Amino acid sequence: MNERNTLHTFTDLSAEQSRLADVLLPLLSAHLNGQDIGLDDDYYAMGGDSLIALRVVSAAQEQGVPMTLRDLLYFPTVRELVAHLAASDGELAEDGAATDTSAFALLSSGDRALLPKEVVDATPATALQLGMIYLCESSGDPELYHSLIGWETVARFDEELFRQALAELCERHPALRSSFDLGSLATPLQLFWESVELPLTVERVATDHDADRPEQAVDLRDHGQDLPIDWSQAPLFRCHVATTDSTFHVTLAMHHTIVDGWSYGQLIVDLLTLYDAKLSGTDAGLPALPSTVHRDFVRAEQEIRTSQVAADHWQEQADVPALLFDRGKFSGAANAVESVGFPLSPELVIQLRDAARGLGVPLKALALGAHARALAHWKGRARDLTTGVVINARPEQASSDLAVGLYLNTVPLRFRSLEGSWADLARTALAAERNATPYRAFPLAEIESRLGRPAFDVTFNFTNFHIYRDIEGLRALSARSWWVRGKPSFPFRVDFEIDSSHAVGSRVVVAFDPDLVDPSEVRGYAWAFETALTAAAADPHARAVLDADEAVTAGDRA
Repeated sequence: MNERNTLHTFTDLSAEQSRLADVLLPLLSAHLNGQDIGLDDDYYAMGGDSLIALRVVSAAQEQGVPMTLRDLLYFPTVRELVAHLAASDGELAEDGAATDTSAFALLSSGDRALLPKEVVDATPATALQLGMIYLCESSGDPELYHSLIGWETVARFDEELFRQALAELCERHPALRSSFDLGSLATPLQLFWESVELPLTVERVATDHDADRPEQAVDLRDHGQDLPIDWSQAPLFRCHVATTDSTFHVTLAMHHTIVDGWSYGQLIVDLLTLYDAKLSGTDAGLPALPSTVHRDFVRAEQEIRTSQVAADHWQEQADVPALLFDRGKFSGAANAVESVGFPLSPELVIQLRDAARGLGVPLKALALGAHARALAHWKGRARDLTTGVVINARPEQASSDLAVGLYLNTVPLRFRSLEGSWADLARTALAAERNATPYRAFPLAEIESRLGRPAFDVTFNFTNFHIYRDIEGLRALSARSWWVRGKPSFPFRVDFEIDSSHAVGSRVVVAFDPDLVDPSEVRGYAWAFETALTAAAADPHARAVLDADEAVTAGDRA
């Protein structure tokens, strides 16, 4: 760590600002992989994100720094942050009346009285959960909103120890013991059961000694997993293991109503950590989980649904003509069975990170700005477009990043201007997401209900699941040969994936419904986005333009 991070006074800061900086600089460095953090380094530009921010804020509060997630969002450098904190009253804002955080706190007494005694907690189902279940039922598609992920574990397989690890995982995370009751009570509920029967199947496969990995690592994604999973019967996941002489392959299938992408990673890391501890005869050392994250998330949604300010904000963001097709053409669940994409080379990712750091913006903002410019170029939109963006909506509380559940939202973000430089577009993207933060719990279903139509027809999802790095420190096992499969309901979804597990490489994947969007047109967008990213990485201050002649023939070349 650089000496500037260990000084107890700073010549250009007041005494109180110096005290705060002395706490925050090493704290930020510790949460950003030991990077040297200076007073003017932007937290997000240095690789921070909303999930790491939850840990940073919790750690800062434990050390007596009265900061919030909103403080870090609006004052992302230590210099700005300590000036803001020193000028405040030094106290965290109180919510007012005490909140009931006990089990069943969000239920009516009538519904609670009707629950089976084996149910240990219940909450109203969220708007996103209800929407997913409705689309699964109405589409008849057994794969819709079912997420499958698989990997090869390099370690011996002990079925009894693995069952113990899986049982402890279910005990740790209530979502794995949950189901839904949508019709028999006054309110549709997510039920959390005291225990569940482990949905584990195990088979033995032969080993191909002539290869580094067994050929029978075959498509386990299609083996042993009965889809769809019945949302009314806990548990809402399945686990299949195929063993060889020295390794074993794990496939997890889950109903998306109980987990988001980050939660999926948390479950896998926890499962492997628990099994590793049993193999090595050590303590897993998993940290304690906060008990109120899910109830707080549901409560936040209930409270903000009545906010006219929030409704007006999203109305303004979505008040833009359709980008791809008439509003009435798409309804229900799309069948996004085709995809195109391109790899993000390590060199390009480094260039993009460096460009974002130089601008003082997150990598996500630079990528989102390039995405918006690619859309504008692709569809000939000179100005004013809206794209859906997946955002983190976890409650702001200590260790909420460790909790497992469906804690995200997809919201419309508007780009009024597509002119200027790549830097301008990145800053527009950052401002749009910052302005959305107070309203992030407002459900998409409510936005679209008020609009009377879909809020957008293109969705952008930026992922950097750095949690998978935790697997690298395990003693008795390692993981490799990862694969993922899932099917959302959006007609055109762009996934910008930073690979933190070195599994499949960083990449962009565009999934789309070929009945709604012509594949050759999608290839044109992919070319435009790749070109935009390359240009933004090379010179973020350059004017954000793409070559029109090349774009015309992009579909033929792709």
